[in-house]
Amino acid sequence: MSSLGAAWKIWRAYAPNAAKKPNSQANPDRHFGPFVPSYTGTAWRRPRTDDEAQKLYNHMRTCAFLMDASPLLTDLGLPFKAGLDDIVSLVPLYGDALSAVLGFYGLWLAFLFGVPLNLIFWMAVNVLVDFVVGVVPIIGDILDNLFKANIRNLRLVEDHLLANNTYNILLMPLGNDFLPPPYKPGFFARKAKEDGARKPGAKGRRTRRMEAWEGSAMNPTPPAGPPDDGAVDLD
Repeated sequence: MSSLGAAWKIWRAYAPNAAKKPNSQANPDRHFGPFVPSYTGTAWRRPRTDDEAQKLYNHMRTCAFLMDASPLLTDLGLPFKAGLDDIVSLVPLYGDALSAVLGFYGLWLAFLFGVPLNLIFWMAVNVLVDFVVGVVPIIGDILDNLFKANIRNLRLVEDHLLANNTYNILLMPLGNDFLPPPYKPGFFARKAKEDGARKPGAKGRRTRRMEAWEGSAMNPTPPAGPPDDGAVDLD
């Protein structure tokens, strides 16, 4: 429990400073196109609109990185990516069990996205492998950090969304960062934008990944009115 207490003190001391840095991964004001970090929320049914699907994806991605590559720990300047899973797993057995329970929450979110059961099965295998490996002292914690079951499962869901036309949402670019660094235009920047504009997306009625330049100049749009009682509340 002393490890959890130390982690809590670090978070309390560092969080206010992180929020003041514009490029901080943990800055709650940062976003990337339609992706707005969503740490809390409730999800009890499948999305009925593209807006609800985007919010569900934002929540799922936020939870996956919180567990395996927390933006707050990234801002601390650690030489490796770590998350809540790594901190909780420091408590022998009970911490690993809690991490597994939190990992199964990602499977529930995948179910809401309509992911087939065979894919959910392999997601569950990833969570169980993460649990079994993490039980081994020291070496298990290192392997657990490298395995990152939650981000692996996020990639599986993203591949499913890209292969199906059920929703029209924008996924984050591939990478190890919770929020990509600010885009710096280069010599081929214009051509990249023109090529990206021809890819299916908001106008093509198909889910796709965003390019690095797409999220740098977009601001989150405030809701037009009060949320519908039947909407998925993930803000």
